Amino acid sequence: MPPIWFIILAFLVLTVFFLAWRFIKSPAWKQLQLRKAAKIAAGGKTDDMIEFLKRNMNRKSVSDPLTNALVYFYIKAGMYDEAESIILEAIEKGDDSAMALAQLGYVAGGRKDHRKAEELYREALKRDDSLKSTMNMNIAGMLIERGERLDEAEELLTEALELRDGSARSGIHINLAMLYLKKKQPVDARVQAMTAYELIPSGNIILTSSRANALALASRACSMQGENDEASKLASKALKLVEDLPGMNRLAEELKVMIKDSSSSKAK
Repeated sequence: MPPIWFIILAFLVLTVFFLAWRFIKSPAWKQLQLRKAAKIAAGGKTDDMIEFLKRNMNRKSVSDPLTNALVYFYIKAGMYDEAESIILEAIEKGDDSAMALAQLGYVAGGRKDHRKAEELYREALKRDDSLKSTMNMNIAGMLIERGERLDEAEELLTEALELRDGSARSGIHINLAMLYLKKKQPVDARVQAMTAYELIPSGNIILTSSRANALALASRACSMQGENDEASKLASKALKLVEDLPGMNRLAEELKVMIKDSSSSKAK
């Protein structure tokens, strides 16, 4: 029989390995990995960030924080084929979640296939009622983009607001800002955009593009009101947030045009 000290040592080693394995599988570990990915992205190493997420994500689940982050990055960057490939791989490996359908809806929406996107969002909602606020927001966003069924879009967003609290409401306020711009109600649009901006936490690189988008919407509202100085200031503030952010080239270019247009209007 092995000596007692050897048995105790073996038990301690096994305990350490077990706790380490549990930690690696825990949400806390995933959050640490997300922060590391954000730091890599902040350094301008987009390819390295993508490879890091690929190495560490769970390919069987789109709900995994790292998998979700990579899909979200690809969609925001307009890389829809890459996003779809990850989602379909997870589905093939057994992910039959409503989230997988919702993400395919995001991809379809990005490709401007709004009919398919709405079908996918509504099917996701049938599978998981807890996604109601998100699906409402996404369907409303497409209706706003197309300028169709705007009253229905407003009802969907109002309902979504009732289902969320705190910073989780920011995306709904952004959609409301876009709705009121479409309805030519710049005062309401500006209030909604700035409310969204204030709700989105600062210091999180993953949310920086959303903060910039809120400022861009507020800038457009100011332009519609003829407040070109304020419009230029808000667009410039938004540009500082995203000009060096990977995958945000399109938004950065739009903001530069907005600043130029506001300056031209001031000079007249």
